[in-house]
Amino acid sequence: MIFSERTLSPLIGAVALMTTACAGAVPSAESAQSQLVLAGSQLDRLSDISVDALRNRQYGEGELTVVAPIDRTCTSQEASGERPRKATRLMAGYRSEGQSLYARIDIPFGPPPPQGYPVMVFAHGWVGAENARDWHFGCTLESSYGDIYGNVINAWAEAGYVVLVPGYRGHGTVGGVPAEGHADMLAWDNGAYLMPSFYAVDVLNLIAISQSADGINVLDENSAPRTIQLDPSRYFINGHSQGGDVTLTVLAATGEGATSEIEFAGGSIWAGNIADRFEQLATFEAMSTSPEAFLSGDGTWTGTAIGADGSENPNFIFGFPPDWIGSPHPDDWTWQTETYSRPRVEEALRAKATDMYETLNAQVGEFRDLSWELETTDAGRAFVSHDPRLIETMSRIGGAYAAEFLTEPLNLHFSDRDYYSLPAWNFDLCERANADGGACKTFEYVGNTHSLSVNEQNWFSPPGSQAGHAAFINHDLCRFNARAQGEEAVHCNVQDNR
Repeated sequence: MIFSERTLSPLIGAVALMTTACAGAVPSAESAQSQLVLAGSQLDRLSDISVDALRNRQYGEGELTVVAPIDRTCTSQEASGERPRKATRLMAGYRSEGQSLYARIDIPFGPPPPQGYPVMVFAHGWVGAENARDWHFGCTLESSYGDIYGNVINAWAEAGYVVLVPGYRGHGTVGGVPAEGHADMLAWDNGAYLMPSFYAVDVLNLIAISQSADGINVLDENSAPRTIQLDPSRYFINGHSQGGDVTLTVLAATGEGATSEIEFAGGSIWAGNIADRFEQLATFEAMSTSPEAFLSGDGTWTGTAIGADGSENPNFIFGFPPDWIGSPHPDDWTWQTETYSRPRVEEALRAKATDMYETLNAQVGEFRDLSWELETTDAGRAFVSHDPRLIETMSRIGGAYAAEFLTEPLNLHFSDRDYYSLPAWNFDLCERANADGGACKTFEYVGNTHSLSVNEQNWFSPPGSQAGHAAFINHDLCRFNARAQGEEAVHCNVQDNR
């Protein structure tokens, strides 16, 4: 048990309940200990978090401990009210890499199918080390993302799925006890865009524990014991933003032939950070700090690299800055100038490359002297020239270049103007996955934000734009329900809308 009744009962006000693990399903203490290569702030080798390494591991430590039914809050830090419940909501504890973490579990009110409830694992987006301990697991109305996440979780629960929401290491505080692993976040976070691989391990451990159990034992509304049966053949996973990177890594790590034998019946990613580490470095920092990244050659905003006078910006990355910027025209800016303080893209690249290489040299034992250079093409485009010792290993981290393992049905949902999930990345991934025998479909939503919503400003969301949020949920539910029933999803009108 992760937490004792003595610890939890006074804090949560409820009795801790456990799943009952099948004999031999959970690794022994010795075998589990041998897997603890990622806990803490140091790695011996960067390849320890490669897809190949994750595919050759076993997962699952101990048991899933259901902490308590949640009457009003998911965590001890809630301050702004809670979304209406569409299912029985629980908080649970589990172990990953020797650390005690939390997960939210939503169980449908209705009875399960004969083979048990299907399961949706929801991988949430970036929270950051500063805010992770107060992460609310999508329960509260405190932020727009919390509201959207709540809608996603509720939709799956109302459709009859048990929803597992892992908090990842360092995320959440229940009964005054924060999740362990915050030191890992302080050491890595977004320094080298590697945290999604750590989080993927946390997700895989949660899934392995839930699949190895006879059921989740909970108390019903009359305090009577109730066992929740899960269907291991109908596990799906959905991820947003950084959680899309987590989802892609999980799917690649569990594709056909993986040692863990964890299988998914399908996956979905919306507004996912699905590019490789170097592409993320070349895109995110520049687009969020340098106006040159999205302005045309004459310094005005046209949505392209070409200005009104025909001049081209060689350092143009993508035509749309974030919707919250208010205006893409620097002449209109006031407070925006502080955020967009780097006139040139090369300044952003230099800052982020410095961050990445300092993180790797400090945290990875095999590296102490990695180096990089900032170079410029003949046309004037700045780019980072990476250390040759790093290039091959980095290409095997995350699922971006592991398309051969992405064989289960996969839906990719994205905006046409979100630099955190560029359309080109989504189309390319789907094409490569399908070329390797996959079943990937793309869904592009015009004029949508990073949360697949519509902005009130016409420069970002032109008249007639429709939020893709409800549509992506419907697409996923229809396709995955059809798959669960052994049918083709033709009646869903689930077509690649490229």
